[in-house]
Amino acid sequence: MSGKTEAQKTWGANPTGWTSARDFAPGTLEFFDKAREFRDNVEQPWLADVVPFHEMAGKRVLEIGFGPGYDTLKFLQSGANYTGIDITPENVERTRKHLAFFGYEPDVQQGDAENLPFADATFDVVYSNGVLHHVPDMERAFCEARRVLKPGGQFIVILYNKRSVFYAGLVLVHYLSGRFRRETLAQRRSRIETTTADAAPIVNVYSRNELDEILRKQGFPHSEMAVRKCTPEDLPGSGKFGALYKLIPSPIYNVLGRAAGWYLIARSTKL
Repeated sequence: MSGKTEAQKTWGANPTGWTSARDFAPGTLEFFDKAREFRDNVEQPWLADVVPFHEMAGKRVLEIGFGPGYDTLKFLQSGANYTGIDITPENVERTRKHLAFFGYEPDVQQGDAENLPFADATFDVVYSNGVLHHVPDMERAFCEARRVLKPGGQFIVILYNKRSVFYAGLVLVHYLSGRFRRETLAQRRSRIETTTADAAPIVNVYSRNELDEILRKQGFPHSEMAVRKCTPEDLPGSGKFGALYKLIPSPIYNVLGRAAGWYLIARSTKL
């Protein structure tokens, strides 16, 4: 199956954040609130520090890969003129249902990041959080993002960081345990995404230099970059040593997150 089909199966089966909201029925307000609470307080409490939601009022924003609409809500609450596309059809209905609880009717549709259904120079901001490392041709997706941006528009993308504590641990265990004899590293990465589907989505990782090179090649010559996210669950052997890791003070995790976090964030401007 193609990477796109595998992605649809993966996130069609389970909405992003479902593991943190297992006690609630998917699609209920309680489910969305619990998943969003975990995302905002545990997984990505730093998001508003690197993504200027407060500056989005009146701007035309395109989100690529909106999932169940967690960041969609932030954009709409900020006053953005929001549009979203997602390759998974189930996410369209999930987001509409989620945002209806807050009185919004978001402009969301199924779409392909590599073939955006919008005219040139349409948006002030193109944003993607944790999505484009799953597409078969990320360079084409970046090219499309630049095409639909207005001159001076911003491209904000969040990807998995190759130079992270989490990925270093994954690679170390992969080889020291002998798992490399049974599966490739790419196959192991596909299992990072927890799902009930029998699917193997594409999961790529990038260093700062690799991401900067791709951005430059696709017409974004200057990018600001940051890394974030390190939690006890990101450390090697967290299943066995998790209780010990939780004794480590949170400021240390904040420092680790800024130096070698799992998320690599780039902000680029279309000249």
